[in-house]
Amino acid sequence: PSSSSSSSSSPSTLPLTEKEKKTLTTTTTTRAAYSTTTRERDTVDTSSSNNKTTKKAFSTSARSRIGHKGIPDEYGQPKTGGTSFLGTPENHRELLSARPLSPDVLDVDGKSAHYKFPIVALSSITNRITGCVLSGAVGVGGVIACAGGPEAVPETVEMFKTQFPMLVFPVKAALSFPFVYHGVAGMRHLVWDMSAFGIDNENAKKSSMFVFASSVVGAAAMASSSF
Repeated sequence: PSSSSSSSSSPSTLPLTEKEKKTLTTTTTTRAAYSTTTRERDTVDTSSSNNKTTKKAFSTSARSRIGHKGIPDEYGQPKTGGTSFLGTPENHRELLSARPLSPDVLDVDGKSAHYKFPIVALSSITNRITGCVLSGAVGVGGVIACAGGPEAVPETVEMFKTQFPMLVFPVKAALSFPFVYHGVAGMRHLVWDMSAFGIDNENAKKSSMFVFASSVVGAAAMASSSF
């Protein structure tokens, strides 16, 4: 009896069936895959967070480094050597701060011209200036006519000729030159637009010289006339 009682009190272990073994194996595999996926996801989230933090720190550092001067502190001479092999001077930042912005008419010294002005460039600039002068002259004449009536402009001219006879020729020449120059230069542009004739360096130089010369002669002739 005692042995029977002892045998009934101890738990008995029964062998697993094939179906139970397959179920246990599937469950173990699923749990392992889930654990691996969770770890990978946590790793990706951590890496993404670190990348965002690094980019934000770099952006903040770049702004603080570039914002004040407008250029990086190591521009041209980084620690890796940069362009020093090209002869970049050690005081490159000082030179950069003194460099004028383009386009700039004057050089670093603020006195000498930064660009060369060949006669073709001067011709183009003069054409624009004379157009502005003509517009201003017409505007002034219009204001005088509006304020004093249709006879105000001729009366003003005659009064000026009476009061300042020595200035008649210079003033007439100054007013005649923009009129003649803008007209001749405008005809040159019409030829260029309609035929493309003379649009090359040599012919543009010659035509610019002709425009200046003919304008001076025409302005002098108009200023010498008595009308």
